Amino acid sequence: MDNKISVIIPIYNSENFLRQTMNCVCCQTYKNLEIICVLDCPTDNSAEIVALIAKTDERIKTIVLPKNIGHANARNIGVKNASGEYIHFMDSDDFINPNFYEKMLEAIQIDDADIAACSVFYEKKPKRSIWFNKDEVLYGQEKIKKTKVTIQGWAWRYLIKKSFWIENNLSFPDLLLMVDNPVMIPMIYYANKVAFSSQAIYFYKNRENSVLNRKDLTANMIQERKVDRKKSRKMSKDFIRTHKVKGNSRLYYITDSLAGKKAVIENNHTNYGKIVNKISVIIPIYNAQKYLKQTLDAVRYQTYQHLEIICVLDCPTDNSAEIVKEISEGDYRFKIINHSKNLGLPAARNSGVKNATGEYIHFMDSDDLLNPEFYEILINAAVNSDADVTACSVFYEKKPKRGIWFRESKILSNTDDKIKDTEVAIQGWAWRYLIKKSFWNKNNFSFPDLVPMEDRPVMIPMIFYASKVALCPSAVYFYKNRENSILNKEYDPVIEKQRSENRRKSRKICRIFMKTNKIKRPNKLLYYFNKYFG
Repeated sequence: MDNKISVIIPIYNSENFLRQTMNCVCCQTYKNLEIICVLDCPTDNSAEIVALIAKTDERIKTIVLPKNIGHANARNIGVKNASGEYIHFMDSDDFINPNFYEKMLEAIQIDDADIAACSVFYEKKPKRSIWFNKDEVLYGQEKIKKTKVTIQGWAWRYLIKKSFWIENNLSFPDLLLMVDNPVMIPMIYYANKVAFSSQAIYFYKNRENSVLNRKDLTANMIQERKVDRKKSRKMSKDFIRTHKVKGNSRLYYITDSLAGKKAVIENNHTNYGKIVNKISVIIPIYNAQKYLKQTLDAVRYQTYQHLEIICVLDCPTDNSAEIVKEISEGDYRFKIINHSKNLGLPAARNSGVKNATGEYIHFMDSDDLLNPEFYEILINAAVNSDADVTACSVFYEKKPKRGIWFRESKILSNTDDKIKDTEVAIQGWAWRYLIKKSFWNKNNFSFPDLVPMEDRPVMIPMIFYASKVALCPSAVYFYKNRENSILNKEYDPVIEKQRSENRRKSRKICRIFMKTNKIKRPNKLLYYFNKYFG
């Protein structure tokens, strides 16, 4: 906690999302922050929201500008007023992981790098996300290619040593749009080292009413934007040509742009703080110490706070129990259940349901992540549509193309549509559903003692019997599939024989149910062809 980080947030008419963004910063696990809010003459309630939060957090420094000078200049003024050793530019409508600054600082300091770069999840265009598979430090041309800085400038994905920024006279150009690339490309080029942090995730929202997406533009404003785009591209091209910077190929750029256009997702509007239905989050825990804190932080720092966090300790032999105890102290929402003997994942989930008092239940794995408004989006959809089951999108970190992306919000009631659109017959995955508890109990659902593939025999009947299933594109579950998880344990012939038998039993249960209820089985070859090439 010795090194101060100055978080610079330019603010103009962000009232719809500002409170959640500020909470994401204020609730960071790394506390030595200076939160600089540059109020660029907003005409909504943004200034009042900042003033209210500042009363409860002395780390907030408010700068009130006498006139509107734009996003780029507001950032520059933020830097001039920063007293931290490191700076981070945060947009006023985005989110970050609870341990974002902790992980970024860890990455930048290990090898004394000038800059740390984080993974980015681009909500509206998930295929244009930037995902670093491992922590590493890069030099030379690799810095340019692996950061993709010539394609996606995005200043907010970097933690920057302030002395390095000042030494190189870096500042944002006075443009309305595309202010990042002309300064980020030189920044990466001049940096001695760039550290990558795979775990620190920035959630880029690209809201419908943001500066980029304004609909109320006059003819003069449209012309000004065209001129600024042209200036920005020229500045970047001139620097690249002068310094012989080798970035990603033109073909890569075109492919990246097309991927973004093909996978745009649209979600219904979320009303923050309007719904108060309790959600019971059920987390079975066995030897998860390496990732458990990050997972629990992802749950307890959600924008939606009406949670009951049920940790089912299935006799772990590592420090998992101690981690749960430490984190749960002072948070009344935690409920800890201790098994007298190891019963396995299915039994732990069933125990969680029996002890749940919420109106809705969600099964969470102990090594995965959620986007910060995961429960807010799901509960809005569930309550507003009175759905028995609400399904989220899935980012499968290890195999991104096997993720599940819903393009738009939908309410499904037809059996064929429910089975097909949720993809439940292919990917069971219980953790991607928010479930009405009364519906779960009414149908006497429970997980069979089968590991792996304990999900599908329950999830297929669940989707079949649900009167309504709501799809939520921008509620995203991050499936990690860790190297030492239940699925990836070291090979043991006795255990593997039992696993093979469990797989066979699971498939048989599913086949019988689908045949009995005349559910059309999906063509797996066609499914995976569309998944990878569609």
